[in-house]
Amino acid sequence: MAHNEKRSLFIPKGPKKGQWGRWLLARAAVFLVLFALLSVIGGRLAKDRLIFYPSDEMWAEPARFKANQEEIWLTTEAGDRLKAWYVPAPGGDAAKTVLVLQGNAGNMSMMTDRLIAFRSLGLNSLAVDYPGYGDSSGAPSEEGVYQAAEAAWRWVTVNKTKPEDVVIYGFSLGGGVASWLAERHPPAALVLDSTFTRLRDVPGYAAPWLKPYFYLVLGNDFDTSSRLGRLNCPLLVLHSPDDNVVPFALGLELFNSYQGGPKEMAVGAGGHMDFMVSYFAGGADGYREKLKKLLVAP
Repeated sequence: MAHNEKRSLFIPKGPKKGQWGRWLLARAAVFLVLFALLSVIGGRLAKDRLIFYPSDEMWAEPARFKANQEEIWLTTEAGDRLKAWYVPAPGGDAAKTVLVLQGNAGNMSMMTDRLIAFRSLGLNSLAVDYPGYGDSSGAPSEEGVYQAAEAAWRWVTVNKTKPEDVVIYGFSLGGGVASWLAERHPPAALVLDSTFTRLRDVPGYAAPWLKPYFYLVLGNDFDTSSRLGRLNCPLLVLHSPDDNVVPFALGLELFNSYQGGPKEMAVGAGGHMDFMVSYFAGGADGYREKLKKLLVAP
């Protein structure tokens, strides 16, 4: 080959006579490989923006429902200041507190119906905004939400409730955070509300042909399934067959695979955010009663 002849390492040399089909196929294959590689790199770089959707717009607060509401501020190991709400049971602090970990969108005000529900059962509750959510400082990330959960646990166990009397509750992505916290601090019970097995399984369920891509981009992020295998505490799984965000099959898989202690599953009604109406209505299969059985009983 002449010294001045240039040849690409990626794009095949022009075809010889009668080899146009093979040449075009080679070009297409190289293009697809490069496109896939760039998509994975781009997905990993933009992962936090794709996962977290914080808002500073506040919806209903517990005080709107005549609940006592204490505003507190927590500090994470990274130095982020997080806003939190502590809602005591009617008549003052109860023995048990539910630590409420929200999903990936909005802020803790979207958990107000949960806080009121726990209060009606005679339980205290504590909700915390992740970094970058509501009035909290910082930017959201998987490590950041874990640190938020740790800061909330530290505050409630130092100031309000014995560690063995804290119930850890996680909604949606918050279930992945709750299982992370429960692995480090054995709770009175773990509640997984509309939660997935692992984050990559949610898009993978809707588009199974893209599972390898989601695995490369999301890896084992928020791996609730693996963590449940290492837990030994009562478990309550809440899910709705009509959930339009996290497939019901993933919640059912979590429940069926759990071998670490007593477990209950309550099936709600409605979509991803609104099936708490089942609690106030009693629930199709005793939603309220299962909450009481697992969370209120000694």
